[in-house]
Amino acid sequence: MRIRFISIEGLETLKSNLNNLASRFACQDPSWVGEFLGPKAFLPSKFEVEDLALDMSQADPFMTEFENVKRLHAALNIISDSQASDERLWAGMCLTDFWNYVQYRWKITESSSVSIVKQHFFFGFGPRRSLTRNAVSRLWWVGRLTYDETREDPYELTKFVCRNSDYIMHILERNTSNNKNLTRGFLSGVLAAVNEGLSINTNTVAELSRYLNLLGGVYVLDCLPKETLSEKILMRAREICI
Repeated sequence: MRIRFISIEGLETLKSNLNNLASRFACQDPSWVGEFLGPKAFLPSKFEVEDLALDMSQADPFMTEFENVKRLHAALNIISDSQASDERLWAGMCLTDFWNYVQYRWKITESSSVSIVKQHFFFGFGPRRSLTRNAVSRLWWVGRLTYDETREDPYELTKFVCRNSDYIMHILERNTSNNKNLTRGFLSGVLAAVNEGLSINTNTVAELSRYLNLLGGVYVLDCLPKETLSEKILMRAREICI
């Protein structure tokens, strides 16, 4: 299976016409996109992977998040961060091979708003937030930022993040997530708190994320060892959960 990306012209044409086209993103067959844009709308990339199917078996689509993060990240671990920040790649995948997955995961219907279509098929926000809102790039970036090869289970942190969609928002949509070591250190501290039996929920994670920002005013976070950051997050979690 060769990954396809959308041309710049095709991308701009679709996004500029979304007000008139939004309802068509509920169609089961995406062939209309190629017909609308013409034969050169989608171009083959240099990325070729074995046939990649995403899990769409659960009534609650979020229950497939962890499994699909693992599948997509493992299949496309050859791409660079720069390539993985290119809207053309992810929009191309959403508009072709993963069309039905986007519909399944984000419940796209004929009445879905232009905003919903834009943010899950394309990039609908700024650079950081769009990466975790586009339906397919979200899976890759969650894996990229949480996969830790030093752990017995490299996807242990990934599994924790995929417990709740708010965790992804609070942890991975912040500027600090640009540094994967910071993200891993932060998550290691949160997971340690969970393993201690502390009551960690979305409110706690949001508070710990704000605390991480405060630490940035005291330390050069990029230079802070992962273990040190993890310990500071754990200590703060203990204070919050008293």
